[in-house]
Amino acid sequence: MKFLKSIGFVFAFFCLGLLHAQDYKFIPKNQHLLTDEDAKTMEFAITPDVLLFSDQGQRLPMSQVELMTNSDYTPFFYVDAEQKLKSIVFKRNTSKNNTITTNPESEFIKGEKALDFIITDLEGNTFKLSDLKGQVVVLNFWFTTCGPCMMEMPQLNKLRSSFKTKKVKFFAITSDKKETVEQFLKKNKFDFTITPNANDVIMMYGVQSYPTTIVINKNGEIIAKEIGYRTNIEPVLTTFINAGL
Repeated sequence: MKFLKSIGFVFAFFCLGLLHAQDYKFIPKNQHLLTDEDAKTMEFAITPDVLLFSDQGQRLPMSQVELMTNSDYTPFFYVDAEQKLKSIVFKRNTSKNNTITTNPESEFIKGEKALDFIITDLEGNTFKLSDLKGQVVVLNFWFTTCGPCMMEMPQLNKLRSSFKTKKVKFFAITSDKKETVEQFLKKNKFDFTITPNANDVIMMYGVQSYPTTIVINKNGEIIAKEIGYRTNIEPVLTTFINAGL
């Protein structure tokens, strides 16, 4: 990405602002804010796995890395224990009516039919989407090392519990191998029906941002796409699920 070669010159716009960064709750706990001194000397590698956020916790598409050169925003850099860049938060500096581009992954046509697929869970049970017509289906796309995915799991578990007597199916779709998921579940609770090795479904739905949650109504139509971590995911999905029943 040619843009990355010019990142260094923007430090003058924001290095002092790092001292006043907020403690953003949507940033995974294993990440910490890069210090002002380190920000001046560190060379960044903004790879596709680096997460971009607005200061409200909205997940941004990678195209919004261009905000690095926008003086209306201050970027805050979060790294892991090995000082590897993991997340960037863009904080709006002014009260101007600035607009952050909506992630195109969240767009869909009203009444759009969900693409049919077959998935297999950890116990070897198979499910075909078209066989579930008459029920609401919730698809959560995630992976085991996704910090934001883990942060929303308690709310997702609560969501599933609240609909356990209703005609709603909850699937957690990941490209991780079965063994990797099983190791993850030894320390983490995720009550969705988990389907590993599901790269074909991920590609079919064009998922690139994690977590992504799609709600499909009882007629097999997509009625919601939620891209990225949000603090109120449980009530938001509850509204869509009730509308889809």
